[in-house]
Amino acid sequence: MYKKNVHSLVLSGMLAVIALLLSFFSFAVPFLPPFLKFDFTFIPLFMALLLLGYKDALLVSFLKNFLHFALLSHEPIGSIANIVVEFTFISVIIFFYKKGTAKTIIGGILGTLAITVFMTLLNYFVLLPAYGYIMNLADIVTNVKTIVTAGIIPFNLLKGALVTFLFFVTKSVYKSIPTSIRSRFA
Repeated sequence: MYKKNVHSLVLSGMLAVIALLLSFFSFAVPFLPPFLKFDFTFIPLFMALLLLGYKDALLVSFLKNFLHFALLSHEPIGSIANIVVEFTFISVIIFFYKKGTAKTIIGGILGTLAITVFMTLLNYFVLLPAYGYIMNLADIVTNVKTIVTAGIIPFNLLKGALVTFLFFVTKSVYKSIPTSIRSRFA
């Protein structure tokens, strides 16, 4: 029991660092606000979900975002938004990913809708006003509705589609790992 817990914790830490390194390879979407960026940090989160389970995937997400805040960004709004998106999507996909491809696609669509609705509300009422006040940007505070409708909603729909695709890629890589190696983590 002790060996498995230490093994899971070490692997979670390694996956969090890999996710942090992958966050350097982010790209903005044309015609959307430049602070909205895509990255591939969901791949280690999905690997943690498939190898270790739900709790460890959430731990990887938390560790990655804490490290990003502490070492790189030093502003909490982006890290909080990232944690919310990752926790929401993983919490939805967990109910569907073991039930076949069609159910996983439905889970990806529901996860996309969940992050879109949740992040729309959170950005409108909390995150964008807080970011505007912290960074002393009055134009963000006065244009929250425009930013949400023209930026946040399309971005989260695109991000959900990308994340669902990344889940299928990660799942196919996971299936290519020999069962003898996968069983060490289960």
